[in-house]
Amino acid sequence: MKISNPLLNEHKRHRRYGLALVLILACLMALLDYLMALSVRLEIRQAQLNAATSDLDHQLLPLLHLSTVLQKEAEQRLTTPDTPAALPAEAVASLNLSGPQAGAQPLSSAETAMLAQLSPWFRHHLQVTPYLLNIAYLSEGGQWFHVRTADPRAAELAQTAKQQIAALAHLQFNSPQANLLILDKLRQRFVLQVPLRQDKTISGHLLLEIDLLAMLQQVKLADQGATLMLMDKNAEVFLATQDGKLTDPGRYDGTDQNDSMQSLAALPVAVHIQPDQVSETKAELTRFAAELGLYCLPLLLLYGYLASRFKRKVLRPFSRLLIHVARLERGDAQGVRHVPAEWEQVFKHTEQLKDQALGKSAD
Repeated sequence: MKISNPLLNEHKRHRRYGLALVLILACLMALLDYLMALSVRLEIRQAQLNAATSDLDHQLLPLLHLSTVLQKEAEQRLTTPDTPAALPAEAVASLNLSGPQAGAQPLSSAETAMLAQLSPWFRHHLQVTPYLLNIAYLSEGGQWFHVRTADPRAAELAQTAKQQIAALAHLQFNSPQANLLILDKLRQRFVLQVPLRQDKTISGHLLLEIDLLAMLQQVKLADQGATLMLMDKNAEVFLATQDGKLTDPGRYDGTDQNDSMQSLAALPVAVHIQPDQVSETKAELTRFAAELGLYCLPLLLLYGYLASRFKRKVLRPFSRLLIHVARLERGDAQGVRHVPAEWEQVFKHTEQLKDQALGKSAD
């Protein structure tokens, strides 16, 4: 009678369960490692954002300092005006901002004297100050004075500036800190606005046009393909660069604003770093697959070694023992040969039991 091997059936079940357990453990360990690495990468990205924000603040600091110095100097000259001098006719434009029938009020003598005295200083700073493109003055009466007169869109930009200044909130308007005005998003025309007061009354606004795009392009990011964005107070992107080049601001997807957005200390502007989603997803999947493979390989090797050893040291000798018992039961004088050394006592004990059973049958 053939005797079934219960160990073989149990070994097959344990082999399936063991393989499933190995895969589950490998996935859990890879997932845990992946989450820890993801936390580290988020910290690195936040550190990059902090560095980018600090870089932009440092680039804006000289311009903000210049705006403060020019504001104090202009207000002092408005308070104690000198003999007014004539301004170049092409440098002053009258804006029709109050309606089609209303005209702009001419510059006061104090304003004219102030602009005439500060014009050489304005030109000097335009030559020596990085990222400074133009300096202009917008009076409350609708007069626009600009140092560089070669801009054909001066009147249009002045009207845009007037509208944005009128739309500023009260606290923001009266703040001693400069405000950032976006005159033209498509052509990247940005100005720093500071009010000028004469006897506690605002007489006009000093506007410093800055090359904000060039500043943003100087900020280097370690992540290739990441997009560096500048946002206004409404979280609307108005300027974005990728690998140092201008890119579409509409690429902002809003998925990482909680962990990678920070406001500038110099201006009410937020900085955001958005990674390349396609390459980022591929990299994350590659990292997870690599970690899963690194955990699976040693566990599968260990599992295979233990399963092979159990089969060699237990299943095969036990199977030969069953064959040995079947042959003895059949009446063979000798069972199987080549008995494993560790199982010799078991085989001998089986033969002794057969001899004892035969002896009792003879009695």
